[in-house]
Amino acid sequence: MQNLNLRSILIIVILITSLSVIFQDLIMQISLLSATFILIILKNPSKDSINRIFHRLHTIGRVIVTLMFFQVLFRNEGTVYFSYGIISITSGGITYGLVSSMRFFLIILIASLLFDVPYSDYLLAFKAWKFPYEISFMVASVIHFIPIFSLEFSKCIEALKLRGIDLNNLKWRNRPKAYISLIFPVIAKAINDVQYRAISLELRGFRLHKNRTSIYEDKLRTIDWIVQISAFIVFVFVIWIKTR
Repeated sequence: MQNLNLRSILIIVILITSLSVIFQDLIMQISLLSATFILIILKNPSKDSINRIFHRLHTIGRVIVTLMFFQVLFRNEGTVYFSYGIISITSGGITYGLVSSMRFFLIILIASLLFDVPYSDYLLAFKAWKFPYEISFMVASVIHFIPIFSLEFSKCIEALKLRGIDLNNLKWRNRPKAYISLIFPVIAKAINDVQYRAISLELRGFRLHKNRTSIYEDKLRTIDWIVQISAFIVFVFVIWIKTR
């Protein structure tokens, strides 16, 4: 599973996210979340990889739980369990809050699955799918921009800690202002890096020739075909079961 082709992983990700969007029930979201987590463990079972995943879930989890809290309080559908003024807790609000939160956690896990893939593997996978090189380059760049942004943000926080400033020690009402003040220099640094990357591509003759050659090719093996066909069969079977 660790050497599974990137195209197989992308197909599985597309099928999982499609099921998450099509079906809004809680059981489906939990099943997809569990399947994604198992896929991550099978692909990279190292302890460091698992720790990174839990760190991302812990960091963004508080924001997701806050969003779920507001969705539960201000969504009035189904049976009313509690009501006070404009605030009410209903069965529909609880269900929607849990489902949307599960979907957010699913996105984080899928991102953890894709962000650790080397940049060149995306280019080879999209080339094997006969995508234009410009589109392949833009999609791969967008996927890898988020880890770059996260790395720059971590550097800023570490630099503040070396100066004796720990954002975790700030009061809750002061934290949003502190984080907002960090976002703008981080974005400026990331845009500046993109500018130098564009200059580098221009010097290397990006889009000078219509056809490009690569040292390596993205070839599917027997296990890749088995995984892709099995994933598609499961996808069709789940849709058939849920819609009949």
